[in-house]
Amino acid sequence: QDKLFAKFQCYCESNSAKLSDSIAAAKSQIEALGSDIESATEDRKQTVADLQSAKDDRESANKSIEDATQQRKKENTAFEKSSSDLKTNIAALSKAIPAIENNMVAFLQSEGSALKKAVEAAPEVSDYDKSSVESYLQSLSGSESGYTPQSGEIVGILKQMHETMEKELAEITKTEGEALTDFNEMVASQNKAIQAATDTIEEKTEQSGALAVQIVQLKNERDDADDQLKADTGYSAQLDKDCTQQTAEYAQVKQTRADELLAIADTIKILNDDDVLDLFKKAIPSLLQVRSSTKDMAKKALKFVRSSGPGSPRLDLIALALQGKNVNFDKVLKMVDQMIDTLKKEQTDDDAKQTYCKKEFDTTEDEAKEIKHHQEHLDQTNAELQAAIKDAQERIATLTSGIKDLDKSVAEATETRKEEHDSYIKATAQDQAAVQILEFAKNRLQKFYNPKLHKEGPKRELSEEEKMYSAYGGDLGTTPAPGGLAGTGVSVSMIQVSSLVTGRDEPPPAPKMGGYKKQQGGGVLGMIDRLVNDLKTEMNENKLEENDAQQDYEQLMKDSADKRAADSKAISEAESVLAEAQSDLSANKDDLRANAKKSKQNHEYNQDLHKTCDFLLDNYDARKKARTDELEGLDKAKAILSGADFSLIQTTGRKGSRFLA
Repeated sequence: QDKLFAKFQCYCESNSAKLSDSIAAAKSQIEALGSDIESATEDRKQTVADLQSAKDDRESANKSIEDATQQRKKENTAFEKSSSDLKTNIAALSKAIPAIENNMVAFLQSEGSALKKAVEAAPEVSDYDKSSVESYLQSLSGSESGYTPQSGEIVGILKQMHETMEKELAEITKTEGEALTDFNEMVASQNKAIQAATDTIEEKTEQSGALAVQIVQLKNERDDADDQLKADTGYSAQLDKDCTQQTAEYAQVKQTRADELLAIADTIKILNDDDVLDLFKKAIPSLLQVRSSTKDMAKKALKFVRSSGPGSPRLDLIALALQGKNVNFDKVLKMVDQMIDTLKKEQTDDDAKQTYCKKEFDTTEDEAKEIKHHQEHLDQTNAELQAAIKDAQERIATLTSGIKDLDKSVAEATETRKEEHDSYIKATAQDQAAVQILEFAKNRLQKFYNPKLHKEGPKRELSEEEKMYSAYGGDLGTTPAPGGLAGTGVSVSMIQVSSLVTGRDEPPPAPKMGGYKKQQGGGVLGMIDRLVNDLKTEMNENKLEENDAQQDYEQLMKDSADKRAADSKAISEAESVLAEAQSDLSANKDDLRANAKKSKQNHEYNQDLHKTCDFLLDNYDARKKARTDELEGLDKAKAILSGADFSLIQTTGRKGSRFLA
């Protein structure tokens, strides 16, 4: 029993130290996690505030653009109206001034209303001048021809009006251009602000989500640490209580056993004292005359009692009773019966407790195996989910990178196609210009060699104002010569011609002068026709190549769009798989924590079982054998004591005969 208590004390001390370290570590972890949660919460509050600020900035920029756009539309509408009115009035003045100068009364009478409106709309003309012009126009209504003396003054007024209106048109056009430039710059600036705010919103949204997840994880860790701290604190308190109780009980048992042994030893010492024995001989001489058979039976019974359970306080008490001089067999038998009942009851309790302990140990072991198997399954599931998450993330990253590369390839292909198309347009324009120049040159040769095949150039088309001006005797001047290359009327913008001169031959000798004979010109005209045919063939080939290139480009765009759609769908599916795996992983972690808690409870219950059952199971056989030996010795002692005839045992004394009671 002392060895078992020493082991129990060692168990209490070691587990108390471990629990103290675990509790201190849990408190430190909870404090650190609390600081982390507070810091992350503050960061997220700031992030949310920054996010809202960015949204407000973007909304403000959009509102500024919207307001500026509406204002720009109003300003542009006003400009268009003013510009249209000024242009109409300037046109009327431009027609009226030469008509007055040329005394074109009929023209002025037909256009008088337009001129009158122009005069009335003139902002910087005095009322006198306006009145003069109106009087002039009214005077025209009375005669269809003839010179009006006021025409010179009226022309001056109209020219001044014309100049003023042109300046005003130039000023409002300049103002409109500046306003448009300012508007475009403002819109560009606000678009930059919107893009910056959008980038900030995306960044802060992602950061806010990450901080929210971090806070949840930190809170989960703190909850786990709290649960662990509560469990360790409770187990530590229970352990201290059990250890204190067991120590007190052991001290009490030890003290009781010592007191019992001391009392028995003192009793035996007192009764075996020589003086006491001499006193008993003198005071109760009849005890010495008891029939030797009674003492023999007591000695035999005492022998069996002592041999059955040495060191047992209860058997020592029976042995003490059998050692007395006046043995009361009834009391001894009663004590023996009580002892037998007690031993049988104790053995029955030990048997029941042994069965219970074995059953509970088996049940606990089975539960531990089941928990371990479930833990392995959860660990495997956890690893599979983490692998699935990693695979989904890698797939998303790969597909996203592929889409970016595809977009880049599409942009490069578009740029290349644009350059090829521009080159085709330029080449075609050059070829067409060359064909037109050759046709022009051929037509010029036809005028000399074959006048019948020569085609005259198109006559100049006159505008309505020019036709009217010409009808009233105006001189339109000569038809201007056609522009373009070499006066052909054909022009090609951005034609770059480069030539490399590697050498120059000596000039040929001067031809001899003689009479000129007109040639047929067939060789030159044929050469021009061949050049024209070659150019048309080249244009057809270029057109076919352009069509093929465009078809290839359109097919590339279609294939790229299909691939991008497929990759985007794959990303969406991968993101769905990722979200599901993350959700399953979170649930699996909850199962892991629950299983760990269950494992801990199983372990604690198993430890309680060991504290309750280890002593019994370790000493069950020894205790059972000791009880069996005690029962056998008590049964034999009882048989010996029960075989005596107590009624016939008599003693003889000085005062007569009597029976031993």
